[in-house]
Amino acid sequence: MQPVNNPRNLLIATDLDGTLLDHHDYSFEAAFPALNAIRLRGIPLILNSSKTWSEVEQIRTELGITDPFIVENGAGVIIPSDAKNLTEGETLQPKNNMLLKSFGIDLQKILRVLAELKHRHGYIFRGFSEMPVEEVRERTGLSNQQAILAKNRQFSEPVVWLDSDHNWQQFSQYVEQTGLQILRGGRFFHISGGGDKGSALLWLKQCYTRLWQHSPRLIAAGDSHNDVAMLNVADTAVVVRSPVNPVLTLENHTHVITTASTGPAGWNQAMLDIINNHHT
Repeated sequence: MQPVNNPRNLLIATDLDGTLLDHHDYSFEAAFPALNAIRLRGIPLILNSSKTWSEVEQIRTELGITDPFIVENGAGVIIPSDAKNLTEGETLQPKNNMLLKSFGIDLQKILRVLAELKHRHGYIFRGFSEMPVEEVRERTGLSNQQAILAKNRQFSEPVVWLDSDHNWQQFSQYVEQTGLQILRGGRFFHISGGGDKGSALLWLKQCYTRLWQHSPRLIAAGDSHNDVAMLNVADTAVVVRSPVNPVLTLENHTHVITTASTGPAGWNQAMLDIINNHHT
């Protein structure tokens, strides 16, 4: 079969931690062959993560990626200023020399809700906003600088639950009653409001469809509960095996690939198989 040679036929979106990045050391070395193939073919690679704008921008630079990206579980889509033709007709906010499409609510509202629940019911949990940089570093294995970037959040609060299972059920119900949502990531529960990885990705796919005048085949890869919405909107869902969590199961999805290997090694093989067997 001939490899893909027209980037307008494919759009790839991927989670980072545990998927493109190794769960333990955050390395993407095992994914080099597929990353190079994607870059050479000019296929857009959309990073779609629970990480912050600052974190994803740094990783994006390290990967040599210039495409739009999605942060904090779909709360924001970031469009490079030189790609503004992609979002012609859309209302976006200029920020940090880029353009922001916001789907989330302000972090301060989330923190007020969490503080009220903790005060009223005595729930025991710790959020990123309460943690000094040293604690974030210890809980994540990030470097000091990376931990600083991880705390620079705008739309969501990762929390570590330190209370009982019974209280977790109550807490979850109270949070959802306020209109917020809880997503489980590889290490934390993420509290956010508005948007998810799937709805943000669909909006971005529509932008590419309008620009290209053709709907591309959407590939999405992830390993955790907070990736399900993204995987469900993809034409092909790549479930990446995790070294620490059970393999995701997707209901009613017609085209799911589950990797044989974990993390970036599994991601690499799945992406190479897809792009090398895709007909233009």
